[in-house]
Amino acid sequence: MTDEIQMIRDAVARFLAGAGGLAPARQAHDGAVNAAVWDGLAQDLQLCGVTLPEEVGGLDMGLEALVPLAREVGRVLSPAPFVSTVGVAGEVLRQLAQGTQADAQQGRANGLLGQIAEGKLRATLACFSSDRVTATAEQDSYVLSGDVGPMQHGPGADMLLVPACLEGQPVVFALRDWPEAPACDAFDPTRPVMAMRFTGFAVPQDTLLGSGATLQAALDRASVALAAEAAGAARGCFDLTAEYLSERRQFGRTIASFQAIKHRMAAQFVALNALDALIDGAAAGNPVAGYEGRAAWALAREVQAAVASEAVQLHGGVGVTWEYAPHMFFKRARAQLNWPKPPQQTFTAIGQALLDGDIPTLPQVEDTPFRSDVRTWMSQQLTGRFAPLIDRGHAGDGDAEVELRKAWEAELAHGGWVGMGLPKEDGGRGMSVADQVAFHEEYARLGGPGRMGHIGEGLVAPTLVAFGTQDQKDRHLPGILEGRTFWAQGYSEPGAGSDLAAIRTKARRCPETGDWLVTGQKIWTSLAHVSDWIFVLARAEEGSVGRKGLVFLLMPLHQDGIEIRPITQMGGAAEFNEVFFDGARASSADMIGGIGDGWKIAMALLGYERGISTLGQQMGFARELDQVVTVARSKPDAAHLTERLGRAWAGLRAMRHGAQAMLQAQAEGRAGPEMLGYKLEWSEWHRALGDLAMDVLGETASVWSDNPEVRRLQQLYLFSRADTIYGGTSEIQLNIIAEQGLNMPREPRGAAT
Repeated sequence: MTDEIQMIRDAVARFLAGAGGLAPARQAHDGAVNAAVWDGLAQDLQLCGVTLPEEVGGLDMGLEALVPLAREVGRVLSPAPFVSTVGVAGEVLRQLAQGTQADAQQGRANGLLGQIAEGKLRATLACFSSDRVTATAEQDSYVLSGDVGPMQHGPGADMLLVPACLEGQPVVFALRDWPEAPACDAFDPTRPVMAMRFTGFAVPQDTLLGSGATLQAALDRASVALAAEAAGAARGCFDLTAEYLSERRQFGRTIASFQAIKHRMAAQFVALNALDALIDGAAAGNPVAGYEGRAAWALAREVQAAVASEAVQLHGGVGVTWEYAPHMFFKRARAQLNWPKPPQQTFTAIGQALLDGDIPTLPQVEDTPFRSDVRTWMSQQLTGRFAPLIDRGHAGDGDAEVELRKAWEAELAHGGWVGMGLPKEDGGRGMSVADQVAFHEEYARLGGPGRMGHIGEGLVAPTLVAFGTQDQKDRHLPGILEGRTFWAQGYSEPGAGSDLAAIRTKARRCPETGDWLVTGQKIWTSLAHVSDWIFVLARAEEGSVGRKGLVFLLMPLHQDGIEIRPITQMGGAAEFNEVFFDGARASSADMIGGIGDGWKIAMALLGYERGISTLGQQMGFARELDQVVTVARSKPDAAHLTERLGRAWAGLRAMRHGAQAMLQAQAEGRAGPEMLGYKLEWSEWHRALGDLAMDVLGETASVWSDNPEVRRLQQLYLFSRADTIYGGTSEIQLNIIAEQGLNMPREPRGAAT
């Protein structure tokens, strides 16, 4: 968001707060008509031209400017027809003005746009397709027949845009007069609606604005504005609930402290953030922004309905009273849920477009010389000796081709593809975030194997740069950057998985040498059996508990006092291990930071884990979805799965836009609590993809396939079941999001044992 857009958004937020927040919606709900909010937005703030062309008096700032304004309008359930006029009717008129061939029609469309930009015209769209009204040409008029409605903000509109079918072609009429149509008794009184019937209704010839061939493009953009308004309403409802939960007390404490409630609020928070990411991505524009806009509008209505329903539930008895506000959000959400069609239909259509090849499964990105260099190098190197590594070594296949993948790491290092983000003074290439993202995406797109050096390059190296001494960097970075030293992670223990602060592994000083002697056990240690070094979080102070007294050590794995036992997973692979320490030694020179700094360093390292490589991870997900779609195309009975395919695609697009925003925020030093939800989001999505993969395979999934592509989908199902467990279970993630992101009360910790 630019400074200018943020300034305008803040001005709108202040104006709406000054107008009473939810008070105008309450007044409309109680039957009063108040035009003050519309007048303020249209006349005082002069915002109706925010997306309209400059030649008609607009600001031409695009959807990226309208989206945050629509969110603010939605947040207070504003009864003003701002989005219906600017975001819907305005977009239709703009497309007509750009696309029509007749100068007179273009002039009329521009004239109406000018009136909207001046805040002098309130307009609404009669329907979202041209097949509900038929137009017949007469000598000096057109005759309309058909039913339209319910039209939101129809009552009080100055102009009605009516899509219709004329001689088999879509057209749009702009009406100032229409058949008498009394306002309906709206289910959501904050959003007046009307319906009408055209029965041989004659309209002047100059009401025809031109071809509606571009209507879908206009509706795709309008969908983004509508989605933003609904997302704003959902966010306003969510905030209302959070405030209530922080004040309401039961059983001697605020109900916000109950874990069940925290989990429900955290899940909503993640859904809201994913929705916002999808909306913002569609608003910014990209080759599939039209489909993203449709998906965003469908998802926004579902999220709005879910959040409003939760608001009623979590408010308890007062949630169903007229006095408290949740019922207004609840009615708005229900009234919009299936308007203009059920969300399921949208996702089904997107899924069918995937099957038909109309939507690319893999993200389309702007090509650059750097991306071309990556593709060329990968195409040349991932052949011959390394050809067997294509698509190998990923989750569930992590112990495959270990020695060849180690050789591949050296090849990557020789090509300059290791340490790209590290500072040049530390042996890295100091590359931009954009180029690092590009490498990870192209690497995954071309089937690059799972990285044996990921832990060293992605976790150990940035930790050394941030916290290590020069001696530590000099000794450990070269092996990582040359692709010859491989690392494992020593965090989890049998009694300290998601609750990492409960670790018991001890580190005590050797009185003779000052080195550290480590005793204890680590578990779920990826690739420890084929690694050279391990970093270990251990308890260095006797009697310390929780986050205190921890130390962060680097230890060679090939020494007496360390025993490694592989753990065979349910898919047959054995990439995880138990690591037993019995007086194993870590040099005093290999303590990162000081005694008591272990927790701080461990948490910083986890931040690196969720950094730039996430977009490469998502490209891998996209390849898996592409495999699922490919199999589905071969199935004659895949129709019942198209909705789930569409939802999977939309979820992946939301994650992509969210990750891009997260990386940008990190680079600018303004990362927010939204980052906390990423692990929950991707793990739940990926697990659902595993389920979808097996359902697409159908009955053939019950037999292990000889086809490597199909077998990978079967492995995907088995391994993705662990996604919501490792790295912090979904339940722990919900706690973290609620407590650290939403500032809800922390869980009481039991006494240390």
